[in-house]
Amino acid sequence: MRRLFVAIELSIAVVERLALFQAELERRIDETFGDEVRLRLVDAPNIHITLKFLGDTDPALVPMIQEALAGLCEPLFPFEVECRGVGGFPDLSRPRILWAGLDEKGTEVLELLQRTVERDLHELGIEKERRPFYPHVTLGRTKSRRLPSLEELLQDYEQVSFGESFIKEMVLFESHLSHEGPRYEVVERYFLGRS
Repeated sequence: MRRLFVAIELSIAVVERLALFQAELERRIDETFGDEVRLRLVDAPNIHITLKFLGDTDPALVPMIQEALAGLCEPLFPFEVECRGVGGFPDLSRPRILWAGLDEKGTEVLELLQRTVERDLHELGIEKERRPFYPHVTLGRTKSRRLPSLEELLQDYEQVSFGESFIKEMVLFESHLSHEGPRYEVVERYFLGRS
């Protein structure tokens, strides 16, 4: 089985700004909570926006997935998204996951793109995601026995902009898990609007 997901990559400049913010966030959480909260950050090369997590996938299905994604991307146009604001899942009063959000227009485009990916892959027998899709960039995960609220700590970052990315491709990744953390390998890139 191959552990796959479909994602959008952000520009290098945006990833660099997010990495700087991660370092600042880690420092501020450490200063405020000490050993009470541990933050496991996403490595900068792994920063992305997940459109669809396929999970363990039969290798025989991979060529059909590749064909579906290529066909899906062909009539589409490149677009811009702005990475903006910070939040948490389930929320900042008890966050397990910390994320950077996206501007309203970028969110709308990504929601449409995600619905199309879901539809086309469902036709191949891949189960649809049951949870609502909320486009975001995962920055890190918190580890604590009793999660403290980070609302006050992060209120200054609610509207901060990390910059814009020009999105011209969608990527099928394979995730390789290890004790050092996940490593993502590009299976194929699909250019938007490629004839």
